[in-house]
Order: sequence, then structure tokens, then C-alpha cells
Amino acid sequence: MIDFAIYALTLVAIWSVMAISLNIQFGMTGLVNFGQILPFAIGAYAAAIGVQYDLPWWVGAVAGLIAAPIAGILVILPAGRSSQDYWALITLGAGEIFRLTMLNVPSIAGGADGVTVSRLPDRTLAAGLAVALCVVAYAVAQQIGNGPFGRMLRVIREDETLAATLGRSPMSFRMRVTVVSWAMAGVAGVLYAHVIGYVAPTSFLVTDTFLVWTAVILGGPGRNIGVVIGAAILILMSVSTRFLAEWSGLPSDLVANLRLAVFGLILVLMFLFRPAGLFPETKRVQNVDGL
Repeated sequence: MIDFAIYALTLVAIWSVMAISLNIQFGMTGLVNFGQILPFAIGAYAAAIGVQYDLPWWVGAVAGLIAAPIAGILVILPAGRSSQDYWALITLGAGEIFRLTMLNVPSIAGGADGVTVSRLPDRTLAAGLAVALCVVAYAVAQQIGNGPFGRMLRVIREDETLAATLGRSPMSFRMRVTVVSWAMAGVAGVLYAHVIGYVAPTSFLVTDTFLVWTAVILGGPGRNIGVVIGAAILILMSVSTRFLAEWSGLPSDLVANLRLAVFGLILVLMFLFRPAGLFPETKRVQNVDGL
């Protein structure tokens, strides 16, 4: 039971980093990113490819940290001036292109069979690293949100034209936000690969992106502590369903589908009855001179 609790804590911390990274984009800036699983997958595959070539673990970690934000820049450059609808579709498509490439080109990282990655030798170490990463990501997000940069992000979220009249470039701010948030997700992906010990295209589906979205909507867009709590609720529900499958005797595939249905229901109910989340963002009045 203790091993399970440590494992659950590790996953909660990793997916909390993912929720924080999406919150910086959507909750603070208003960027609708349906492909947030992409930098996560890039980080995981960087770790896996490093293992394939017998490189030290830190090479894969650095590669994931660098490659993920670069991919974010490559995605945002053609999409940055598009409407939010197009931005959402472009990020969704970019994530699927990467996943299908990994699936259909086995020479890169094993294709559908995936790649085995060396696991961290101790569960407690894995949990400690995950919690440390979560704390760092949370501190960075808080620093962004409470400073002048974060105030301008909220101006862009509410009124892009107003931000431009203040002499600020919304595109520049969005690019910086993308770099920070995708770097977070990339590092989370590296750690995830070394915790799970296996990387395959099936680990990075569109449904995983919407798990992160559900965590953000549940906790409260724009509120960092809220999205962490939202991620914790969903991940604990997810990992506990293995016991439901054992106790009920239901097929694991059915239980997994029921879990997705419950997450979808939570998302719909939050949109209908509490769109600001369980922990709504605190509204602030800011003098434009402070921007």
C-alpha cells in the first residue's frame, strides 16, 4: 500500500506540472492549446532515444528541455496570429503528427512497440524528484502570475487590442509563455519516461491532453493551486480504478472507458455550473501605469 501511495504521489506531481504548464497558457494568457501532450511526448521520447544510443540520462533530459520549447516556437510562429479556433486546431494537429510519426517510423524509437527506458532505481527518489519539479513549476508560475509579466498576460487574455495600444506585442508575450510552459511539460515528460520505464505512441493520446484540460477546468483556470488540486483529484481517481477493476471483475478496457466517461461528465458539469472552477481566479484591479 505504501508503494502504491508513493507511485500515486509521483504521478500526481508529474501531471500537476502538466496542469500548471497549460494554466500558464490558457488560464493566464487565453491560449487554447489542444496539443499540450506534444511537449510532454517530446521530453519522454528524448529520454528514450538517449537510452537507445547508450547516452547518459542527463543528455536525454537536456535534449527534452531544449527540444520541447523549440517545438513550441515552431508551432506558434505560423499560428501565432491566427484566431483561437485555428490555434487550438494547429496544436491538436501538431501533437497528432508527432505521435503518428513515432508510430509509423520504427527506426526512430521502436514504432508501435515503443522503447524501454531505464527506470529510476528507487520509488522514493522518483517521488522526490517529481514533487521537486512540481514545486519549481508552481513557484515559476506564481512568479509569472504575480508580476508585471503576468498582469500583461491577463490583459492579452481579456483584450488583445488594449495590450497593443499599451505598446506591448501580444505575439511576443505568447511566444515567451509557450517557451516556458512547453519547457515545463518537456521536463515532466523526461521524468515520466524514467518513472514508467516505457515510451510508446499509445502513451500520448489526445485523451491525455483533455485529462490535463479537465484538471485545469476543475481546479480553476488562472489559479495555480486550483489546477494542482484538480490534477490531484483526477489522477487519484484514475489510479484507483485499478482496484475497481479487481474488485468488480469488470474488464479493464471497460473500466478505462468508464473512467473517460466520468472525466468527460466532470468537464461538462464544470462548464455548465461552475465555469470558473472549484477555486476561481481572484479578480484584480490594476492601474495601467503598473503594466
